[in-house]
Amino acid sequence: MPKGKKRMRGEPVYHDELKKSLNLTVTPTGAEGLEALAQELGFRSKSELVDRIGRRLLSVSPVGLTQEDWQELSKSFRTADCPC
Repeated sequence: MPKGKKRMRGEPVYHDELKKSLNLTVTPTGAEGLEALAQELGFRSKSELVDRIGRRLLSVSPVGLTQEDWQELSKSFRTADCPC
């Protein structure tokens, strides 16, 4: 929150809209990774990290995959019967 701005219930602070509650379920390793990434990027929280990804202000890319490999992998995401 910017210094000097008082937070008021029902009023947006950082964007022009109120936040919406979202429940994500991740592994402990995933949670630790999100926390570490948020800190490395200077974000206040994992929530801010996820919000910026959702707003497409921050892009996520696979490590060590070629564009062709990523396209093939993303096809499997859309067709896999994943219980996640």
